[in-house]
Amino acid sequence: MARALAWGARGRTFKSCRPDILLFLYIKMEKNKKLLLIIIGIILSLLILILPIIFLVKGTISGVGNIASSNSKTITNSEEIEKKVEVSQSEAWISAFSTEEVEDTKELAHVKIWVNANLFHMDAITSYTVKNIKVEGYKKGKVAIVKPGHISNTLSMYNYVWGPYEDEMKSADIKDSGKTLTFDVVDVASYYDEVSKVGTSMPTWGIFLKELGQFNYREIMDSENLFESVNVLKYASVEPNDVNMSISFDVEMVFEDGTKWVKRFSAELDGVQIVENNSYSVQLSY
Repeated sequence: MARALAWGARGRTFKSCRPDILLFLYIKMEKNKKLLLIIIGIILSLLILILPIIFLVKGTISGVGNIASSNSKTITNSEEIEKKVEVSQSEAWISAFSTEEVEDTKELAHVKIWVNANLFHMDAITSYTVKNIKVEGYKKGKVAIVKPGHISNTLSMYNYVWGPYEDEMKSADIKDSGKTLTFDVVDVASYYDEVSKVGTSMPTWGIFLKELGQFNYREIMDSENLFESVNVLKYASVEPNDVNMSISFDVEMVFEDGTKWVKRFSAELDGVQIVENNSYSVQLSY
């Protein structure tokens, strides 16, 4: 009997403790739920703050990548388009000369770069453009890109900017035509501002580095009793480092079928050759 009561008491004690255990578990679950909600709230807040920064950084990196890609982009024609054109000549002729600004007392020294890209094609073209002309590295002078006017290419004599040889030209006659040059496409080119529709396309244009320095012709004659035109840059105190430079440009031709051929040409010019030899030629890379 006592044993039975003891078991009964234990049983009642067990039953009386069960609600307390459930309450404890409930309170613990509620605390965990609140803690979970707090953690979720913190995570969401962080995401709201961080996501715009991530997108901003991603956009910046992407933009930098696009710029780098654009700057390093090389010009490539398809194999089919490339076969349409043959580069039969690609060089530049460099020479130094001077213009008399004040009779006998003031002459300005300049450098002329006559660009020659001879392109042969049997398919007819509708447009011919030279663009993206760049001149870099020089330390003296002003750059002028010169496209001749509507001047006959059969002249027996012409001046430094391919105009009729009449009076002595001045520095002001070396006028900049801009970094994009467009030439008229005709059946047969008869003027400097034209190219032929079929066959050889080799327009005339040039890059000038003008007003590199000045000298007094009369003083040179009085002191040396001799004036040598090959020394105009030396007379004007131009150093080789002043005229070290690189040039580059793109030629774009559009054919009658709408296809486009584009080629970039470039060259490094040696200041020593320009100053010491007065004139020389360099091959254009492409």
